[in-house]
Amino acid sequence: MNKGPISQFMLEHYKHFNAAAMVDAAKGYEIQLSQGNKMMMTLAGAMSTAELGKSLAEMIRQDKVQIISCT
Repeated sequence: MNKGPISQFMLEHYKHFNAAAMVDAAKGYEIQLSQGNKMMMTLAGAMSTAELGKSLAEMIRQDKVQIISCT
């Protein structure tokens, strides 16, 4: 799969600690999607006002996110 500019940036620069864990999580998500699985997202209450719908809208339209739970 060809990587976009953000993925390329992350692979080049996000190598340590939490940043590396985020890259690992993204790779795991790609594997899940390639197997036909979908994501369940959980958000802390404070994130519910962050207008995440704008960020997640395309993933929802492409049926890559099945459930969003916000506390």
